[in-house]
Formats: sequence, C-alpha cells, structure tokens
Amino acid sequence: MKLKITTTLILFIIIGLIFTSYITPSKSTENVAKHGILNLQEYDFAQNGPVRLDGEWEFVPGKLVDSSYFLERKASAYVQVPSLWTKYHIDNQSVPKFTNATYRLLVKLPADENLLGIKTSNIRMSNALYVNGEKIGGSGMPGESPSYRPANTPYVSFFENTKGYIEIIVHVTNYHYAYGGGIISSLYLGDEQNILELRQNALMYDWVTIAAFFMVGIYFLGFYLHFRRDKSLLYFSLFCFSVVLYSLTHGEKVLHSLFPMIPYEIFVKLQCSSNLISLFLLAYFHTILRSHSNKKFAQVLAIIGMICSLLVLLPVQINSQFQSLYSLYFLAVILYVLYVQIKAIFAKTTGAFYLFIGSVTLIMYFIVGTLNVMGNIALDILPPILPFTYLLMLSLFMAHRFADTYRKNEELSEQLLQVDKFKDEFLAKTSHEFKTPLHGMIAILQSILNPTNSNLTTQQQEKINFVIDKAKRLSSLVNDVLDLTKLKRKELNLEIKPVDLYSTIFVVMEVFSYMLQKDIKIINSISRDISFVQADENRLRQILYNLIDNAIKYTDQGTIELAAQESNGKIIISIRDTGRGIASADINKVFHAFEQVGDSNTEYQSVGLGLSITKQLVELQGGQIWVRSTIGEGSTFSFSLPAVERNIEAVSTIEEWHYKGLEGMQKFTVPYIIGDPEGKKIMIVDDNHSNLRVLIEALNSENYYIIAVDNGKDAFTQLEQHPDIDLILLDIMMPGLNGFEVCKKIREKYSLTELPVLMLTAAILAEDMVAGFQAGANDFLHKPIELNELKTRMKNLILMKDTALAATAIEMAYLQAQIKPHFIYNVLNSILSLSYLDIQKARALITNFATFLRGSFVFTNTKSLIPIHNEISLVKSYVEIEKARFPEKFDFVIDRNIDFDCLIPPLLIQPLVENAIRHGIGGRRNGGQVSLYIRKNKDTVTIKVTDNGIGIGQEKINQILTQKQNENSGVGLLNIVNRIKKYSGATFSIESEEHKGTTVMVIIPYMTATEKEDVNVKSTHNR
Repeated sequence: MKLKITTTLILFIIIGLIFTSYITPSKSTENVAKHGILNLQEYDFAQNGPVRLDGEWEFVPGKLVDSSYFLERKASAYVQVPSLWTKYHIDNQSVPKFTNATYRLLVKLPADENLLGIKTSNIRMSNALYVNGEKIGGSGMPGESPSYRPANTPYVSFFENTKGYIEIIVHVTNYHYAYGGGIISSLYLGDEQNILELRQNALMYDWVTIAAFFMVGIYFLGFYLHFRRDKSLLYFSLFCFSVVLYSLTHGEKVLHSLFPMIPYEIFVKLQCSSNLISLFLLAYFHTILRSHSNKKFAQVLAIIGMICSLLVLLPVQINSQFQSLYSLYFLAVILYVLYVQIKAIFAKTTGAFYLFIGSVTLIMYFIVGTLNVMGNIALDILPPILPFTYLLMLSLFMAHRFADTYRKNEELSEQLLQVDKFKDEFLAKTSHEFKTPLHGMIAILQSILNPTNSNLTTQQQEKINFVIDKAKRLSSLVNDVLDLTKLKRKELNLEIKPVDLYSTIFVVMEVFSYMLQKDIKIINSISRDISFVQADENRLRQILYNLIDNAIKYTDQGTIELAAQESNGKIIISIRDTGRGIASADINKVFHAFEQVGDSNTEYQSVGLGLSITKQLVELQGGQIWVRSTIGEGSTFSFSLPAVERNIEAVSTIEEWHYKGLEGMQKFTVPYIIGDPEGKKIMIVDDNHSNLRVLIEALNSENYYIIAVDNGKDAFTQLEQHPDIDLILLDIMMPGLNGFEVCKKIREKYSLTELPVLMLTAAILAEDMVAGFQAGANDFLHKPIELNELKTRMKNLILMKDTALAATAIEMAYLQAQIKPHFIYNVLNSILSLSYLDIQKARALITNFATFLRGSFVFTNTKSLIPIHNEISLVKSYVEIEKARFPEKFDFVIDRNIDFDCLIPPLLIQPLVENAIRHGIGGRRNGGQVSLYIRKNKDTVTIKVTDNGIGIGQEKINQILTQKQNENSGVGLLNIVNRIKKYSGATFSIESEEHKGTTVMVIIPYMTATEKEDVNVKSTHNR
C-alpha cells in the first residue's frame, strides 16, 4: 500500500512539472509586440517555428476601421492581446461586453520570407482578418446588426511578404457572449510549412481524442446492451460520447468545419451540452465505487448537473453568463471523484489505483479545456497521449477487475461443481430409495380398490385414486431425476439403430388409448410407408410419451394429431394439440430444466423436467426440437431425427454386432423351422435375427418344434399353415405390424387359452405392459431375457393351454351326455303310444332311437375326425325321432353331393340340426322346415343348416362368435366354434333375421379317410 502511495506522489510531481512547463507563459520579453509594433526582422521561422502575435496591439473600441483611420488618428490606445476586451480601460472607461472593435499590429519581417501565414484560434464572436489592407480570412460577419453574423471558428490564411513589413487589422464583433468579445487566444504567424503543421497538429489532436473516446463509447454501449445489470457501463459510454461532443465543438471546432451550415444558436447549445461530461462522470464513479461514495452528496451534485444541462436551452446571451458555474461544477465533480477514488485506494478496492491515474490525466485535459475557454491556453498544448493514457488506465482497471472476478468465479465454480456433484449423488441415491416404497404404496392402494372390496364409499375411492395418481406422478418424477442425472454425467447409453417410426408410434398410442380419461381423440396421421429413423428405440418412445403426455395435460378436449414428413434426410415428427397454447414470451422457456409455463393450476403443476429431458434426448440422437403455439388454439411440438431407408433386413443386420458370441453362427433365412415334429409347437416372432438365434439355441434342447419368423405378416402365414401352434413368443417393436397389432389379430380368432402369447419387450414403463395385456397378451418378459425364467413361463403357458384342451374334451363328453332324462321319457312314451296304433311305426322309432343312442355314446366320438356318413346317420335318427314325437310339425331336407369317405369332426352337424329344430322352428305354431346342405368345393367342405324359424338376436350371435355365454346357455354351438378353429381355413358364421329364420354355415378343410388326421391336427396323445 505504501508503495502505491509513494508511486502516486512521484507520478503527481512528474505530471505537475510537465503540466506547469507546458502551460506557464514564458518570462522572456523577446518577440512581444510593443506599442503596436512587433519586430521579427532577425527571426528565423524555419528554425524557430511560428511565433505568437502577443503583446500590445493598437485598439479602437466601438468601430470597425481600416488603415486610413490610423493615419489620421490623434491618439492611440494600446491593449494586451490575447484578452477579453472587458478587461480593457480606454479613457478610464471599460469596454462594453457587446460592441465592435478594431485591432491593429505592425510586424517587421525578414526580407527572405516571401510566403507567410496566420492561424487564428478563439476570436469572439465574429471576425475579419486584413493584411496590408487586403482581407485574407474571417469567421462570421462582424458589423452592426442586422449585418452581424456570429461564428467563432479557427482558420488559417496565407499572404505574400512584398514590403518587409505587414499591417494586420482584425475586426471583431460580439453581441452574444455575456463575458465579452475580443481576441481570446493567440494568433500565430509563420511560414507556410509551420502554419500548416500547426493546423494539422491541432486537428490531429482533436481527431485522436474523438476517435479514441468514440470507439470506447461504442464498446461500452454494446457491453451494456449485453449486460444491462451494470449501469456503470451505460454511464461510461455516455461520458465518452460527451467527450466526443466536447472535442467536436471546441479546439478546432471540426463539427463546424464538417457542417458549416449549422446555425450558430444550435452550435453554441451543442458546445454547452458538453457539460454533461461532468454529470456522466459523476454517475459512472458513483456506480462503480458505490460503497465509497456518499449517496446524498452524489444526488445533490447530480441535481445541480441536470440544472446546468437544462440551462443550455436558454438563449446564448443568458446561457453564457453561467460559464463560471459550469467550470465550478466540473471542478466540484472532479474533486469529489478524486476523493472517492482515494477512499477506494485506501480500502484496497480492485483496480482503483488505475482509475485514479486515469482520472488525473483526464483532469489535466479538462483543465486545459477550461483555460482554453477562459483564457489563452490552446487545447493541443499537451501532447496527444492523454486520451490514450486514460484509456490505458481504464483498460488496466477493467482487466484487473475482470481478472479478479474471473478468479473468484473459478473458485465459486469449483465449489458449485462440487456441490452440484453432491446434489446429483444425493438425488440419484434418494431417487433409488424412493422407487421401491412408491411402487409398494401404489400396489397396496390398488389392492384396496379391488372390486371385491365393497366396504369403501365413493368418496373414499376418489381419495385413494387421487393418492395413487400423485404417487404415479412422483414415481415419474423419480425416473426423470434419474435420467437427468445420467444426462448430466453423460452416462446415458444409447443404442442407435434403424427404428420403424410407425410401429413405435402405434405402440405409444395404444398405451395412451387405455390411459386416456379426457374427451380427447388421438389421431395417427403417419403413413405406414414412412422411412425408418436412426434412433434409440426406447428413448424415442420416451420422447413420444413425454410430448403426448404434455399435450394431454394442457388439452381439456379436442384432438391430438401425430404427423411426420421427410425433408433433407430428416424425419420431422409433429405432435399438434388443440389445447390452451403457450404465450410467445414463454416459448423459449419450455425446454429449460425446472421451468414450467402455462396454467398455474395445481392439477397441472410439475417440476418441469420432462421437456428438458426430451430436448436433450433428441439432440443426443442427432436431431432438433422446436415448438410453435398460439394462445387458445393449441401447440405443435416438432422434432427431427435422421432418416434411413425403409429396409427390414437393415434393422437385423445392424443389430447383429451386439451379439459378439453369435458371429460364428450360420446365417439362416426365415421362416426357420427346427425341432421335434412330435413336440409342442412354438412360434417365435422377432425382427432381430440375433434374438431369434439366441432363443432357438436356448429352446432347441427342450424338444420343441420351433417356427421362427421376423415380421407379423409371416407370423399369420405360419399360423394358417400350423393352426395347432401351442405358444407364440412375440416381440413388441417390429417393422410393419408391431406386436400389439399382431396380438390383437390373433385374439380375433383365438382365445387366451387356445393360443397363449408371451410378449418380449424392452419397455420400462408399466403403461406398456397394461397396453399389452389389453391387446391380448398372456404374459410379459423383459429384455434382456433370463433364459430360465423364459423356459418356466413357457411351460406354465403351455400347461394352461393343455388344461383348456382337457376342458374342451370334457365339454365334448358333456355334449354327448346332454340327452336329458325327460327326452328319453318322452321318446319312450311315444313308442308306447305308437305300439297301440301303428306297430310298424313303433318299431321304426325304436330302431331310430337305438341308432341315435349308439351314435351319441360311441367311444370314437371322442376322436378328432369321423366319417361323414356316421354323422349323417346320427342326424337322420334324431330327425326321425323328433318327427315321431311331433308329426307334421316340420319338414327336413338333405341336399348333399359329397363322398362318404370324407372326414369331419364328430358331433358337428347333429347339434346344429337339433338347435334348428328345437330353438328355430320349435317356437312356431305352424312348424317349419329345416334344410341340411353339404357341398364339396375344391379343398373345402361347406355345411349349411337353414331353418325358417323365429331367428336369433344379434346380441346372442355376438356372444356365440366372441365365445361368451351366460350361465343358462349350453355348450353346443360354442363347443363347435372352439373345435373347428384348430383346422386351417375353417370358418363358422351365423346369419339370422328375427321371425324369418337362421342359417348356420361351417366351412372345413376337405379330408378323406386315406389322409390321416395328423395332416393338420396333432394326434390325441400329443395333446
């Protein structure tokens, strides 16, 4: 500290000596005019430079006269030049402020100087310069009003020395400046080179100052526009611009040279407005050294400065009277700034020492400026290094300050990074700890809401549902926090590969279709033929989940539409909603972490992580995300991902490198069939050939008959060829038809027990599993697959199917035993009655009854296929019994063209005929007709049973076809529907119209006695 103070004192002494040497007038009396004459006959202009025309000039107040006046004068008055004429006393009288005057000086010159010049500086307020009676220059127009025109601009003029002496006459007029007029600053006489050099030096000094301060002002103004919190930057830029204005309107007054048509009143006001320098200087130092500045005193100085600035608006005659006030105000500001800086130095404020040195140089400059206005001191008396010195000190101050700030920021950054690391670790650990109790809490609450629990009131159920919803949101938040932590640590691993966009979006929409509880319709406008995207499949789904969930959250009713288009190698996916929209001011905030915009309703409040994570996930996969929104109309979130050619094989090929252990395996084509034909049939559906190889190798030792395909279309083809498949392992995410679509189509034909489906998925969301179960899956298994778990689940599902088949066999036996006691009793009564009336008919009835019983209870009916003539014989016996019981009640017609060696499932036709007789025409008073139609087509057999009875209602038809039955319905038709599904190409249909009749049609493959039933159906022992 002592070193800084000592250095400051030494610097002050050096600057003071230099300053004094420059501004202190010379004590020499040489080259000074006496009694109106200046002798320069021995002066060498080339060696000594220009000379000041200072000294005693002949003075004529109140008149503008020429050379002839001085020849006839009686007495002469001499005055000191330069000076204000108000300081002169002529005939014991002061010269008025506003008047005319003539100055005259005779100069004796060296004989060898031919071309000479004169440079003026400050002659108020207008002047004309005459040499040897000839006008060589001027500024403004001196004279009496109204010819008088003020203008005080420095100039240079040249003339020839032909006589060895010159007579210089200067006409001066002032009717504006309150302090009076006159030759205020020295005139310079010299040769051409000296005068031009003097002029150029003065202009250079002004332009250097203007350029330096203008550039710095622009820099700090731009700095402020980017960092508006620091007002000192604005004040300093305004201070620099004030210095520029001061330099433009003082010294050589280059502004007037650039724009000579500027009215004098405006020019003078611009000169006076440069007093703003003091005001902005005060504001700058008060702001930057606020802790050392006295607020009240600074406010008083600021008010005085604003008053001084307002005085500029007054006329020049009045405004110029306050020139001393302006100088005193500037001095007060300078002293106060120095006081504040000295306090800052002693307080060891960063960079204050540089500010102090800079201020000293600035003070020197403005002292010279003040003396230039008040007296005979030129602005360029000091070398033009002061502006640069000041800017250098300011740069050092800023550099020191920034370096100190940077050092502190580094320390704080290190501390913040450490704290942030601790925070991330804390969040990660606590989030992991939260997951288990949250899931347990949700499970317990859901068990309380079990439909069997009828003790809960509606209000209690609503409260429990509310808690479950909040718990799920908290669980989602935990997952978001974990993802955010991984993203920040760059620990999130992505598996980039070609992904079927349509299939992925279909799966996501399926999930939301089961979760949606608002009057909102989600529309998928994406074409199935859209190109694949290069992305991580799971993270793409997470992106879609977040964006659609966000759209649902802020849409009360309407639509949410998903669209996609390809552009410049990118796929642009858009999610457009008709919700509330986002304000334009909030658009840039939606993707910021922990930012939430929109409705502050607590129903929609969150911590704002979802969209931030979404943005980072999109960018990690080489895409961009943006949003367009209009309040009240909705929002459109769009993101882009790299597009790849739609090629299913490309997906499999890219996946294969993940399984290094399979590189040596022989490649295979799909469908790929391997295993024991007598074993259980398993179909594996996965678009990833590597996954297929892993599963085939793992299951091949289990004696399964394995069929492997890589897309949904081939899966249905194989299902047609192998209708007796026992289990399907189905991947969800596949190109073309995805797992959900395949499962739904399977359930249109097969029930959960007839064909179990085990879905394989890498999904991590519970909603995916819910959507899978809704689509018809029996079970889920998450990837990566644990083979022991897979085998156990497969065995359980196959066991479930075998149990269901056993139940079907029991139903078959029940169907055979469905001859109720009262039916036998009624037949026996009919036989007894006929024995008295017609013994032949009684015998025929006994024969038919015996045939019917033998056909119903024959052991072979438990087999899969029987000859069709056996079934027709059974049908005829049953019809004859019913005709005997109800004579003339109905007619029965058989229309067939099929060979008797055709095989059909047992009890296929008789239950249909029985149903037509009992329930079709049985409800008619007048009876009816039942027709049996049997035709052989190319590869199929068509069986139709038609009646003209009362018909069947559509609701009951739907129950039969969807395999739903109530407690009072039988198992006949339902059993037939279940059994024929096992045959490839078999169909069952019902057409009925109430009060008009019913047609039941069965189409089954054509099979002969030479074709064993194991062509399309397994042997019974394999079941």
